[in-house]
Amino acid sequence: MNSSIYDHDDEGWLQSLIRHVPPQDVAGLRAVLEGAEERPQTGAGRLLSFYIGRARMAAQEPDPLVCQPARVQLEAIRAGLAEAGAQPDAGLAPPVPAAPPPPPPAPAAVDSAALADAIRLAYRLVVQRAPAEEEVGIWLTNFSNGLPFHEFLLLMHDGAEAREHRARSQLAPDLEDADFIQGVYRHLEGRGALPDEIDIFRRHLGDGTLTRTGLVQNFFSAALARDAAGAEPVHDGLSCAVMGTGDVVTLEDWRRKAQDTDGLARARAALRPALPFRFSAEPGVEITAIASLFRGGDFIEQFMDNITSQTCFDRHCELIIVDAESPENEAGTIARYLDRHPGVRYQRMNSRVGIYEAWNIGVQMARGRYLTNTNLDDLRRRDSLEIQAGALQALPFADVVYQDFYYSFDPGLDWEGVAAFGYRSDVPVITPYNMLRFNSPHNAPMWRRSLHDELGLFDASFRSAGDYEFWMRCLAAGKTFYKVNEPHVVYYQNPKGLSTRSDTRGLVEARAILRQYAPHLIARAFAAPLRDFAQDMLGLPPGLCEDETDRGMLAQRAMRDLARRSKSGGAARD
Repeated sequence: MNSSIYDHDDEGWLQSLIRHVPPQDVAGLRAVLEGAEERPQTGAGRLLSFYIGRARMAAQEPDPLVCQPARVQLEAIRAGLAEAGAQPDAGLAPPVPAAPPPPPPAPAAVDSAALADAIRLAYRLVVQRAPAEEEVGIWLTNFSNGLPFHEFLLLMHDGAEAREHRARSQLAPDLEDADFIQGVYRHLEGRGALPDEIDIFRRHLGDGTLTRTGLVQNFFSAALARDAAGAEPVHDGLSCAVMGTGDVVTLEDWRRKAQDTDGLARARAALRPALPFRFSAEPGVEITAIASLFRGGDFIEQFMDNITSQTCFDRHCELIIVDAESPENEAGTIARYLDRHPGVRYQRMNSRVGIYEAWNIGVQMARGRYLTNTNLDDLRRRDSLEIQAGALQALPFADVVYQDFYYSFDPGLDWEGVAAFGYRSDVPVITPYNMLRFNSPHNAPMWRRSLHDELGLFDASFRSAGDYEFWMRCLAAGKTFYKVNEPHVVYYQNPKGLSTRSDTRGLVEARAILRQYAPHLIARAFAAPLRDFAQDMLGLPPGLCEDETDRGMLAQRAMRDLARRSKSGGAARD
């Protein structure tokens, strides 16, 4: 070794480096000066450790022209560390090992121009500026003295300028990650984020695989791609997703199955309908079924037969038909039922009204305590209204009842004929999180009339998803939904229907509803920082969240601990 570790101008740079060593690394560097193998944790500490190692090896050289400057330089480092907060051991000479270590290998030759370009690139990436040529020169000198490039990158990343730049570029630093993700979805996706979406992106932000800026860039690029596509995804009207199953049934599927007449006959004979709830009351209107009518000529006869033949219709029900100025003269058919069934009430409007405006008119006309909507192209089992009203009567805590249903592509079949095909939904039990994904009361629910007194009518600005918005409103107000585990209605996949035709607005409107309600329905415990969730909300011991980051698993752990404490009458036992 024939040169000192730094010369003339470099000495000032090294003293500057010593001043930037954080206090937690000073003791470790003192140990490195005495020959220990401790390694500091920060970039500045590791870089200074590198220089100390080179000086210690030079101090063992027999040539006094080499060892003497190195010992002087080691003492200068001691003095610098003393000023940084260390307590130097005065007069302590560097220890001399019994056998001097082998000299380090000579550094490989590098292209200084390429290295200078790499330095400039590092500055642009880390601190978003171009370095001064003097800065480039200083780093090139250090590389020539043996500084590894990875140490240079670590020092750049840990430097004060880089930290200040990261702080300035942090988007919405006052927001927790969950709230930030929710904001990105609301403003760039036009809807609220679902819980699993929040969880996925929160993990990426937490482990550093994604930055907030990168998240915004990804969503903005996706929004531009949708704009370039020029259209929203639409239903084709000839297929439908079977709610809650992940399956899709098409018109072709239906036609193939319809050819198996023997199999359908066996399935029909095997049906075992149950009556889980019965309704009992003194005669009088307790149930109001509301129907919006427009261009229903193909279905009006079957619809009227189906509703008026309900087991409790003449004793306890009324049917309110709001005719939205339909041009198909359904009134002639309805008139025949008005004479036979006093509970049928017909209201024709003098202008075209939307479906939810028609429903609101029906709600305001209703005399029953329990309300339900009845679509002209759908079908109910004979005891459908009795089951629903019986559930609300037997379960005073329930505000809305709903059920699974069968799908149909043939409007001419009776309920048993459709059920024999077996295309049945499996809608999830309603929770705030499930409701963000599924409109479980989607088909023919029944609800208490008092909900409208408290929460208002349906939002008539919607064309297709006004019922979904109302159920979300109920859920946000703490209302209770109850699933009846007996399918007793049929959903007809009508290519001409408002919610099933190919140009439906259901997807667009559902996104707007999620934007409004998702932030209110997702519990704060889910959005809170993991440490607060585990310790403050669940009462779990500190440090547990470092080993387990899944909030569901942490909640299960807390419930198990609570169960053990309950059984033992005291503290939980592991």
